[in-house]
Amino acid sequence: MAAMKLDMGAEMGKGWRLFQANMGMLILAGLISTVVGAVTCGLLAGPLFAGLLLILDRLIRNDPVRPQAGDVFKGLDFFVQALVLGLICFAISFVLALVPVLGHLASLLVGSVMMWSMMRIVYRRETAVDALKAVFGDLGRGEFTMPLVFGALAGLIGGLGILACGVGLFFTLPLSYCMMACCYHTLYESGCAAAEPEIPAGEPPPPPDDLRL
Repeated sequence: MAAMKLDMGAEMGKGWRLFQANMGMLILAGLISTVVGAVTCGLLAGPLFAGLLLILDRLIRNDPVRPQAGDVFKGLDFFVQALVLGLICFAISFVLALVPVLGHLASLLVGSVMMWSMMRIVYRRETAVDALKAVFGDLGRGEFTMPLVFGALAGLIGGLGILACGVGLFFTLPLSYCMMACCYHTLYESGCAAAEPEIPAGEPPPPPDDLRL
């Protein structure tokens, strides 16, 4: 398989439009995931964010039954694999954190690997170990550089909410997940049509500089 090429700006735009169209529900879903994850000392954080990925998949696929914020609890079906993945990545990040500067930068890439692996767990029903092997295998063959960098950038965007006394995380975390889910569907599925503007039949598409969404 050839190296995966990616238009990062386009994928971020798709993620933003998906988030914008479902903002209220996604913020509530992110709030539930974050609060419950914190109350359980992180034990349920991974499974609930897996549930958020399930919600995004339904939105992208235009599921006629609109998902609700409470659907994040469906991620509990992935409890064991999400927990195993979280423990492995936490251990790696803990070791890297001992290395000044470079270790923290490398932790961003670990976060990206974790997110891509989580999507394989949720969308492909792989185990945590198999998902990590697949991601590192693609990296080793030089096929996954751009998606890895994209995941790191999405992670940075997700973490920007900390600057607003932490409250902004309820906004930025779901947004970053939207970007990652759209990127996943672009690379592995049929794209992220739900995040694209609908053009009525018979009307020509807008010019490239038309910013109406």
